Amino acid sequence: MSSLPLAVLEQQISAQLIEGAYLVTTGRELVMEVVDAATGLVWMSTVPVTVEYFHNLALDEGLSKVGIASASMDSAGFQCSPGREGEAVLTREIDGKSYINVARPMAPKMPTKPGGPIEIEVDKHHVLGFEAGRTLAILRLPEGDFVEVVGDNDQDDALVLPDGAELITIELAAPWVVALPAPTRAFFWMEQGMRSFQGPVRLP
Repeated sequence: MSSLPLAVLEQQISAQLIEGAYLVTTGRELVMEVVDAATGLVWMSTVPVTVEYFHNLALDEGLSKVGIASASMDSAGFQCSPGREGEAVLTREIDGKSYINVARPMAPKMPTKPGGPIEIEVDKHHVLGFEAGRTLAILRLPEGDFVEVVGDNDQDDALVLPDGAELITIELAAPWVVALPAPTRAFFWMEQGMRSFQGPVRLP
């Protein structure tokens, strides 16, 4: 059962979601994503999975694993699937588990320095929710602030940042619900477990 703060946060997110949107209730547990090679669409599990399950899963031809990671936010929602504005979020079943179509990434920009992030523009419609009392890591660039979306801050001191970037932290005095822009600019580090900052967003 959801804690009272989380239940309130989910209500706040739901208030911003349109008809046909999907409220993600896995919290900060591990979920996995797969990509369909024919369409380039990324599908995310709607239930938590284990690392063992992820590694042992044999996918049908045409599907490949993107990764497994925990979300940084406490709750989230998707307004629609990529290119499907005004329609319900697409769902499908893979290995008996429910998945939703959450993203369509564009061609990645590879790191400009060893250990640096991959930068990807992503077609998605993603609403994030963070509980009050959280301390969040923010990737600050000259063009804006990017909020943590994947992973946690245990290894942030070791991240190789893009040129002109710095990491700052903010403390939330109240719950924060923020919609990522569509498309979203995303930075991914993959070497020490998946870590991602996405935006730009306006800080609370």
